[in-house]
Formats: sequence, C-alpha cells, structure tokens
Amino acid sequence: MKCIICGSEFRPRGGGKPQKYCSEKCRNKAKVRARKAKADGTRPPAAETAKPAPKPKQAKERPDLSRDEFKRMMDESLEDVLRRNRDRLSQALDDPDTPANALAAISRQLIAVVERLDRLEGGDPLLDIDAGDDADTQNLTQEAGDGAGKAIV
Repeated sequence: MKCIICGSEFRPRGGGKPQKYCSEKCRNKAKVRARKAKADGTRPPAAETAKPAPKPKQAKERPDLSRDEFKRMMDESLEDVLRRNRDRLSQALDDPDTPANALAAISRQLIAVVERLDRLEGGDPLLDIDAGDDADTQNLTQEAGDGAGKAIV
C-alpha cells in the first residue's frame, strides 16, 4: 500500500480498518493538515480524504459473430463444442484475472468436460492395451499350464 501523505510503500499491519499512513508521523501530519484546513474554512486536499480511484479493467474485445458464423457454430458436433469448452476453461484457469473463489468451480467443470470428451472419443487407448495384456497373459499362463511337466526338446 502507499501512504497518502508521503507516498512511500508500506506493508499493512493487518486486522481492523485498512491503514492510510505508513507511520505515526504521517498520521499526525494528516491530522494537523485537517485541523488547519478546518480552521481556514477550506477543504483538506483530496488526496487525504478520498480513496484512490481503482484502475478500470480494460474490457477484452470480443469479435462480433455474424449470423452465418453463429449458425455454423450451433451446427458443430458435440465433440467440437466440448473441445472448445475445454480450451476456454483452461484459459480461464490460467488467466490471472480469474477470481480465486471461481477456480474450484472452473476446475470441476473442466474435469467433467474432459471426462465426457474422453467417453465420446472411446476412452483412452492406452488403458485398452493394459486390459488386453491381462487377457493375453492369462491365455499364456493357461497354455503353459496345459503342458506343465513336459520335457523341452
């Protein structure tokens, strides 16, 4: 935070009302200025009474969709829509402007979209290989069991 009297950066001590001043000296200086301004019948300088205006966030420009683009977008397959949602949710997670309290909900949505997309695509082929290996291993074990005790020539 910045002290409204001297402009130096300071770390708030925490708890209670947010600090405006970096030290007792600056706080006292502000009181003296306020008393003088009141005695003179003038207002204290705006820097001491008004909170600094927050910087407005720049709105991200969104391209306007034409009627044809919108119709084409609505005709997309479910997989395409899910992929686009997955990409958009990933961007939202990585965006530093995303509020911290929204991250959990976005993560849950992202996981749900990825799982649904995975089911539509037929699952993970690597997991299918593992399942196939187990069946092949069982067949080999049974074949070896049938000839157990036979001499190898």
